[in-house]
Order: sequence, then structure tokens, then C-alpha cells
Amino acid sequence: YIRDDTLVNLLDHHRSHKDIISFSNTQFYEEKLRVATNYDNLKTPSSNEPGVRWINVIGKSQKHPNGGSVNNLEAQSIVQELKRLLLVNKYMGTVGIVTPFRQQANLIKELAFKENELADILLKHNFECDTVHRFQGDEKDIMIFSPVVSKDISAGSISFLKNNGNLFNVAITRARAQLIVIGDSIEC
Repeated sequence: YIRDDTLVNLLDHHRSHKDIISFSNTQFYEEKLRVATNYDNLKTPSSNEPGVRWINVIGKSQKHPNGGSVNNLEAQSIVQELKRLLLVNKYMGTVGIVTPFRQQANLIKELAFKENELADILLKHNFECDTVHRFQGDEKDIMIFSPVVSKDISAGSISFLKNNGNLFNVAITRARAQLIVIGDSIEC
């Protein structure tokens, strides 16, 4: 750490694959971070997958009656990716899903736990699906990020995201071995 008056800046990053931290290093840390990750400690899903993957899903954001936004197609795609990782590929590390919106987290959990075989595996994998605020200070081997953003997102949700830019940094840096973003790559 470097101390400048009352501000303490992170100097070395030990948690994540370099592909994951590179974006944050550029966008939030002015390229001042040194990646010091021990790759032997990472539980990568396979040797041929990169540290960051984007699965493009052109869904539809909808304002939720209880506030925030949800994207049903994005949530369904996340459940399909969980099935691929855990049931088909038999991934053994920890998995989490992070999203800026409480109702999206609730929708994803509801859909995932409707699938009995998947639900059993999720409980064994220390699975968590929650908002960015819940994941602050936590980490998972694989983190799936659900941005919810699509062409129909409400002005209120866009305003929330713009006024909380650091949430994105927190969301993507919770992943150790792989970050998977599932969302609309054009609108994000």
C-alpha cells in the first residue's frame, strides 16, 4: 500500500487472473497496480478458456415493481451457463453471480433453484448470487456478472449505474480465475 495523507492506494493485486484485473487497472487505478497473482492457486475452468469471457445476450430490461431492473433472458442465459460449468464440465471451484440490481439477483436464484440437479450442485459449490454491495470484500473462483443493461433499461436504473461507477469495479474484481459477463455487449 502507498499512503498519501488519508488515502491508501492499492499497489499489488494478488487475487485475480491478469485478464480480469487489467480492465480495472486501466479504468480505476491509472495503470498503477502490479499483478502479483500466483496462478498455481487459481481454479481455472479449463486451460483453453481466457480469464474474461463475454456471452452476448440481447435481452430486454424491464423495470421491476419493487425497484431496479430485471432482464429475464439474461437470467435464463446465466442458468444455462451454470449448467454448462457445473453439470456438463464438472467444475469444482466456487461460483458466484453478481449484479447491480437486487431483483435480478432474486430472479437468477429463483430460476437456478427450480432446476433440482443444478440446485444440489450449487449448494455444494459455496454458490452465492447477490448484489455488488454484498460481494464487497468477497471473492469466488468464477464470477458471473449480470449487468442487466439493454436497450429498454429505465432512466432510473441508468442513473443509478452512472452515479455508482465504483460498483462495476467491485463487481468484476470479485473473480479470481475467470470473469464471465453475460449481457448485451452493444448496450453495455
